Amino acid sequence: MKAKFALRAITQATCPCAMAALLAATLAVLIDLFLRFSDYRALLHVLPAAGTVEFSGALTLVFLQVVALFYLILLLPRILRTGVLLLCAFVVVVQFSYWLTLSQFMTATDLFLGISVGGDHRTEAVSSFFQPLVFLYALPCVLVLSALIPVPPVSNFRKALALSLLPALFLLASNYALFLHVPERSFHLNPLTSFLRSTLHHEFENLRKYRGPRDDLPAFQASQRPLDSIIYVIDESVRGSNLSLNGYPRATTPFLQSLEAGGLLKNLGICVAAGTFSYISNAYLITGHNAFPDDGFRTARNPTVFDYAKKMGYETIYIDIDHGYLSTLVKAAGDGPVRSLDRWMTDRSFEERHVDLEATKDLGIARFISRLLNERGGYFVVVNKKGLHFHYRNRYPDDEASAAWKPVMKASDPIDPGAAGREKLVNTYDNGIRFQVDEFFRVFVSETTNRNYVMLYTSDHGQTLAEQGQVYTHMKPDEGIVDVPGFLVSGERYGRKGLLAGIPYGIRVSHLNNFATLLDLMGVPLSLRVRPYDKSIFSLTAGDNRARTYMSGSLHGSGDYVVKTIPTPPAAGWGVSRPVRSGPEAP
Repeated sequence: MKAKFALRAITQATCPCAMAALLAATLAVLIDLFLRFSDYRALLHVLPAAGTVEFSGALTLVFLQVVALFYLILLLPRILRTGVLLLCAFVVVVQFSYWLTLSQFMTATDLFLGISVGGDHRTEAVSSFFQPLVFLYALPCVLVLSALIPVPPVSNFRKALALSLLPALFLLASNYALFLHVPERSFHLNPLTSFLRSTLHHEFENLRKYRGPRDDLPAFQASQRPLDSIIYVIDESVRGSNLSLNGYPRATTPFLQSLEAGGLLKNLGICVAAGTFSYISNAYLITGHNAFPDDGFRTARNPTVFDYAKKMGYETIYIDIDHGYLSTLVKAAGDGPVRSLDRWMTDRSFEERHVDLEATKDLGIARFISRLLNERGGYFVVVNKKGLHFHYRNRYPDDEASAAWKPVMKASDPIDPGAAGREKLVNTYDNGIRFQVDEFFRVFVSETTNRNYVMLYTSDHGQTLAEQGQVYTHMKPDEGIVDVPGFLVSGERYGRKGLLAGIPYGIRVSHLNNFATLLDLMGVPLSLRVRPYDKSIFSLTAGDNRARTYMSGSLHGSGDYVVKTIPTPPAAGWGVSRPVRSGPEAP
């Protein structure tokens, strides 16, 4: 009866849409304040001395935004309104999924990654973030949204259009002001208006994005095609401290250790990634930029590593299996974001060539590169491997031989930070490393007969393994996420072994050192290097890189981003990983 009385009061009001929007917005803001009280309290404490006033202003702004948003929805015809409200309900579920996993709502960076990454990564990310508890949090908000359905719409289309102008302008102007002056990290209030803010932030960022050509390299003509080949392997989600090559107590990389013992592998130890997710790291790895954030759009302006390789006479190939940073850029080739590329090879390219990449894809890539090199030398190849993106159980075969450590997770299991769940998580991850990393190199080295090559290997970022109770794997600014491997593997007939032998002992390596390292391997003269890149590993000394910098969040620094460093010595436990229980090294 009370509900009917309230609905009758709204429908008989002078401005029923405005009254309904006001009441619904009040409920929505109060519900969010109740559900996430600790977040609101934390924001109040983070603000400066005049924090109470600023907090009140922020809360008022959010309330007005919710009123404006609900009012715009109510101006729609009922059929359209129902569809929009269903979309809003979906957004609420997604936002609370993010909040339960990452303690924040989506940012513009999250939205961009959701749009740009490969479909399988998107699906796996959603499944890893989703928790059934989200429906309990989302239900009150969904009930408020459902109450907007029966409110009578404005019958006159022109009137509805005129009434929509002011609230739409307010939402646009208020979010533009937030874009200019307020970091996203400090302003995550209300799931719907936060999502609207992230969407508009992404569009504002897109408008100011650099779209011009990359800087040109000086004129240079290579005398001939090189005899050697250089392979740059950027793996996915491989944590350096889980490789037995780096002292991990399980034999996750026995083949790599045999290469090191035979003088064919130069280990660079635990390196520091440029970013805590693929997009940032790949942007820095491919362009050699070395400042955080990239507020000058140098990752879009710098020549890429392909430009240098082409100048030096190499045939350039990009094997694009992970569908990350470069995927969106290569589509605009020519003189655009990626030039100097002879071949861009995706999953479809291999299908057209009738090349079987096998279920896990990485071993198929290893065999393909081997056949490529066996035909001739002079290749420069960049590979974004499939690697170990969660769910880890999908990254190695379903057979006893591939499961060295048990028990393991099922492919559909979410991350459980409890002791038993962590044991399964780490076991599954270690099995994945043994197959996706160690077996990848065993296949490549054993099947390559033209042994005049060098391979520089790293990963885009590492992983959390629920050590601190995390149910996310990366993308947050945790120091452990930038723990990545780095090493060089060379063939017995590689012509520049002296260069590798001269790598100083005990150096600290960052992703930022990889670009100049590749230029040195190509023999690029200093006169051709148009940017002040960080030192290559061949020039590093024991005194360099005492603070290695990395970033999380917005690449260009206009939104939610954090810049941090790994000092020397690092915090206790950084660069160290341990199984949950001691067990056999391998079957």
